[in-house]
Amino acid sequence: MEPAVKRDERILIIDDQSLSQSYLRYALEQLGYQNISYAGRAQSALNFCKQNNYDLIICAYNLPNGKDGYQLFEELKATGLHKLNCGVIFISAETEPALVHSVLELQPDEFLAKPYVIRDLQQRIERVLKRKQQLRPVYELLELKQHDKALDWLNQQLTQPELHKLYPLFLKLKGDIMLQQHAYSDALVFFNAMLQIQPFSWARIGRVFCLLRQNAEDQAFAELQQMLSRTETRLYALDCLAELEFRQQHFQQAQQHILAAADIAPRNLLRQQKLLQLSRLNHDYELQYRAARDMVKFARYSMYEQPDLYLNLARASIDFALSSEDSEQQTRLSRQATMSLNTVQRQYGLQNLTEAQQVLQARLLYLQDHRDKARQLLVELSEEIEIDSLENALDKAKALHEVGLSDASKSLFNRISQHCRQQQPEPLFAAYLNQEQQERAAMAHGPRELNNNAVHLYQHGNWQEAFSAFTLAWQVMPKNAGIALNLWQTLLTSPRPLCSAQQKQQLLNQCQQLIENSNLKPEQMLRYEQLKQKKLSILA
Repeated sequence: MEPAVKRDERILIIDDQSLSQSYLRYALEQLGYQNISYAGRAQSALNFCKQNNYDLIICAYNLPNGKDGYQLFEELKATGLHKLNCGVIFISAETEPALVHSVLELQPDEFLAKPYVIRDLQQRIERVLKRKQQLRPVYELLELKQHDKALDWLNQQLTQPELHKLYPLFLKLKGDIMLQQHAYSDALVFFNAMLQIQPFSWARIGRVFCLLRQNAEDQAFAELQQMLSRTETRLYALDCLAELEFRQQHFQQAQQHILAAADIAPRNLLRQQKLLQLSRLNHDYELQYRAARDMVKFARYSMYEQPDLYLNLARASIDFALSSEDSEQQTRLSRQATMSLNTVQRQYGLQNLTEAQQVLQARLLYLQDHRDKARQLLVELSEEIEIDSLENALDKAKALHEVGLSDASKSLFNRISQHCRQQQPEPLFAAYLNQEQQERAAMAHGPRELNNNAVHLYQHGNWQEAFSAFTLAWQVMPKNAGIALNLWQTLLTSPRPLCSAQQKQQLLNQCQQLIENSNLKPEQMLRYEQLKQKKLSILA
């Protein structure tokens, strides 16, 4: 067999397993590639990429001691260390759909599952390098932000029949450039024309993007509903539908869409952050906790790992524990919050607790029924300081309200709102702030005391006040079966109407559905069975 022609393309292999490195080396040398570098860890690979420009990176998922292949690839893209004219082949022995979809979102040129045959690897290497070489001129123009020249080059290539196999890629790049130029009207015409030729998924996505930027939301919504059924567009459709539902203040529907997207590709931290914020809006404390926990899990060792992630997990743990009636679950969540705070202290070497950490310590004390200690700690922090973190300030306002420092809480909520009017925060946070401010203003006590206060009112025959208190408690803790049972009981036993007949029936149905899908305590189950008999006798 004749020796392969020597090639001078620079290739970086990132894999800690010597057998895999040898296999890749053999495959590349058979094709004539000699200029090959090797990195066994993510940090070594980052250092190589800072010092060299590569034509191809072959990256394994499993890497030791820190960042995995996904986090490395993510950082290379986010920091600009990965250039457009550099091909990427991602290799993984793990092929769970969640990982595959997460990696594909980062758009490698190829995804190769282990074990693979050498011929398949060689074909993919050749295909990627050939494509990158053919597109090098346009990639160089795009790196320089010379979009008009890039479009001219693409249009010129599209006139050459011998390049017809590359036409779909040329056309996709053309559409991408038009979007980068914000030429949405022209881009919409272009994408419509492409869809007349062939139902390209990238053209469907581009068309919807243009419709959204032109505020044609009804048309975009109809398109997105169709895109849900297609594997290659489902993830994009779910993200967009979540955004559209949020704009319409349909928070439950928005949460359902973003949750479905997060289940498909869970490693996208921006998506997890949106899920956390939407779950807060919907008082879904369990999902809020899950999203905060997943953000810590997937950010560990990555460029996105920072103290705020652990603080958010502590907050979510406390919020979830305060809404739970399960003492064992409360203990576990309290322990998780403590561990998160300890991680911040240990991992980031802080000499003294920050105010955000002290506020969380106070909320933990409140959770553990040390209300006076929590109150005293917050009194010591009551001095007004400049707001440098909206999340920290909001958490403090919640904590002040929980321990009964209502005036201080109201004042801080007002300061946060004023700050937001000047700074224009992210819309999801702004919606949550507005909701928290309104709900706290309606509550004389913290959420935890709402139910107990309502029980007291019920026992003293204050039916209307008890109904209002139970309704508010259930609004704030809509998955708490104990509160649902108390509200159900109030509606069934009140000697006079507490709301319209339609609202009463709706509340009875909603409460009963939650109760029957929950694990009640023995006393609660006995009470529920007795109330069911009472309801049946009333209907009879």
